[in-house]
Amino acid sequence: MNKKAKKYIFKYSLEFLVIVMGISVSFWLNEISVEKNENKERLKVLNNIKIEINDIQRYTGDRMKYWQDDIDLYSMFLSSEFETNAIKKITSSKSRIEYNLIYYRDFQPPMNRYVSIINTGSFKFIKSERIKEGLTRLHTINYSNINTSVQYEKLLKEHLIEIITKNHPKLLFASNDSQFGIEDYSKLLKNAIEKDPILKSNLIIQQKYFETKKSLLTLYVYTLEELAAEVNQTLQED
Repeated sequence: MNKKAKKYIFKYSLEFLVIVMGISVSFWLNEISVEKNENKERLKVLNNIKIEINDIQRYTGDRMKYWQDDIDLYSMFLSSEFETNAIKKITSSKSRIEYNLIYYRDFQPPMNRYVSIINTGSFKFIKSERIKEGLTRLHTINYSNINTSVQYEKLLKEHLIEIITKNHPKLLFASNDSQFGIEDYSKLLKNAIEKDPILKSNLIIQQKYFETKKSLLTLYVYTLEELAAEVNQTLQED
C-alpha cells in the first residue's frame, strides 16, 4: 500500500507540477505579448507626437513671421521718422494694414493628435516623465498664456474699431476706394495717428500686446524644441 500510495503521490505531484509550469509559461507568454503590444502602442504614440510637433513648428514659424510684421508696421506708424517705402517692404497692400488695425490673429496650432492621445487614454503608454511634462507644459501652460494674450488683444481691437469708426471714418472709406493706393492710405493713417492722441495711445498699447504675445510664442517654441529633442532621443533609444 505504501508503494502504491507513493506511486500515486508521485504521479499526481508530477501532473500538478506540469499544470503549474504550464500556467506559469502561459502567464509569462501573456506578459510578453502585453509588453510587446504596449511597446507597439508607445511607438505609435511617440511617432504621432513627432508628426504633430513638425506640424506645430510650421504653424508657429508662420505665426512668428506675421506677428513680427505686425510689430514692425505699428513701429513704423508710431515712429517720428515715417517712410512709406519702409511700409512697402513689409506689404504692398493697404488691406494688410487695415487687417492689422481692426482684426486680431488667433492662435490655434494643430493639436488633434494630442487631443486624441488624451481622449483615448494612450497617454499612459508614454514612459518618459520628461515627455509627459513637456506635453503638459506646451499644451496647457504655454498655450493658455498665449490665448489669454490673444483675448486681451481682441478686446483692444474692439475698442480700436470704435475709435476709428467714430473719429476716423475716412480710413474705412479709403480702404474700399480703389483710387487710394498704399502710399496715400499710409499717409492718411499716419496723419490720423499724429492728430488723435487717443488713437495713438491705443496703438501703443496694441503694440505692447503684440510684443508680449511674441515673447510668449518664443517661450512656446522653446518648449516645443525641448519636447522634439526628447521625443527624438527616446525613439532613437528604442
